Amino acid sequence: MLHTVHPYGMLSARCCLLDIQGQSGSVVVSTETVKMSWSRLMVVGLMVVVVSYKVKYMMKEPPLPHLEPDPWWGPGEPQDEDVSINRFSISVSDEDLRDFKARLALPLRLTPALEDANFTYGMNSDTLQEIVEHWREKYDWRKREARLNSYPHFKTRIEGLDIHFMRANSKIGSAKNVKAVPLLLIHGWPGSFVEFYDILPLLNHPQEGSNVVFDVICASIPGYGFSQSSSKQGFGNIETAQVFLKLMKRLGYEKFYLQGGDWGSLIATNMAIMYPDHILGVHVNMVFVNSPAVTLKMILGAYLPAGVLVAKEDQNKLYPLSNLFSMMVIESGYMHIQSTKPDTIGAALNQNPVSLAAYILEKFSTWTHKDNPHKPDGGLLHSNFPISLDNMLDNICIYWFTNSITTSVRFYSEGFNKKTYGKLDTIPVRVPAGLASFPQEILNLPKNFIAHKFYNIVTYNEQPAGGHFAAMERPALLAVDLHKFVTTLEKTT
Repeated sequence: MLHTVHPYGMLSARCCLLDIQGQSGSVVVSTETVKMSWSRLMVVGLMVVVVSYKVKYMMKEPPLPHLEPDPWWGPGEPQDEDVSINRFSISVSDEDLRDFKARLALPLRLTPALEDANFTYGMNSDTLQEIVEHWREKYDWRKREARLNSYPHFKTRIEGLDIHFMRANSKIGSAKNVKAVPLLLIHGWPGSFVEFYDILPLLNHPQEGSNVVFDVICASIPGYGFSQSSSKQGFGNIETAQVFLKLMKRLGYEKFYLQGGDWGSLIATNMAIMYPDHILGVHVNMVFVNSPAVTLKMILGAYLPAGVLVAKEDQNKLYPLSNLFSMMVIESGYMHIQSTKPDTIGAALNQNPVSLAAYILEKFSTWTHKDNPHKPDGGLLHSNFPISLDNMLDNICIYWFTNSITTSVRFYSEGFNKKTYGKLDTIPVRVPAGLASFPQEILNLPKNFIAHKFYNIVTYNEQPAGGHFAAMERPALLAVDLHKFVTTLEKTT
């Protein structure tokens, strides 16, 4: 039997001082005395007033944003759309490969790193030098290209855009009592479909303890890799959700599962909100929750004793807030640039693969473990780093050879555009949800915070290790979590 987690289900009834019930709009104050200073009581009292004022605006669920059913995002005027699905092979021309190698061979103009700065100022020049030497002397694109073609690739035109996707069909073999189910995998930035190569065999082959295998579709977000970018303004994550629904329906899947991290998590969440009749379940490894109730709860939790609004075991996820906010400011600079001036940073990164690598690899360092900025090589060259250097270079090469860094960072600007930004923030996800919490993720919210957004949490698992790039870092952990989620659902049907 599926268990629906109420947004406040994890709060202790015994010691709950304050609760904001978003669905009913009620405010409940207990009679138990909680020891705290008068100054804290005054702050909490003021917040209660603010909460009471805010609650009435949270009672009515806003409507879904209106999207044109058949917009045209390609260049020029709308045309008759070719709905055929065509096989595609990754094949970089010899001319483009020679140009890449020539640019990579240019003398490096690096500024010496500050003493003992490690990665706290960003990409360390000594580490970048080592990576470039490996790239020049040991990395073989043609061999890597063959690996990338080990799964079939396709393109089809949707809303005027050529959409790229990769397939990994289920391999049931002689396994008994195993069911094949469709799954759409969605990547993020600065990732690509390359993120999924190590996890695919764990998804499309039978696994111990699971009664499902997956027919996997890995779609590239428009403007990323081999998916064509929009020629018109306004194409963001909500518009991508509509394109990906059309893709899955064109492939014959009226109902399917979703999995994603980073942008993939947000797109998957949006699809679950917008098209619940088509989504069997949504599984994410980075959870987006942006609502007034969660913000207020986070602030109140800083003043109230542990266990009232935030469980004792979750305190380190949020508090002290000064550390959390400091980290977010340090790690969100790229987002502000890409949200406001994407073409400027895109033009700079598009001139040399070394520049592109410095920008992207710094994210792979910091987002895989919070301690990596304090290591001389950012962890990137250490034998224990969870992602191989060649796999990361494959990802960078996809950005380079497809000329897609500018169009990929534009996705931030369009994602925060005034037309659609925040339109789905306060609309809940009611389809079954599986949540995998990796300890080194940029931000991990407590489960009772997440339940403000996801009303039907089927599985929620704290992972023992891993960060932002879960499919590349810890494919086995992510695969097991996804199998458990879907197996739980399939047993109930």
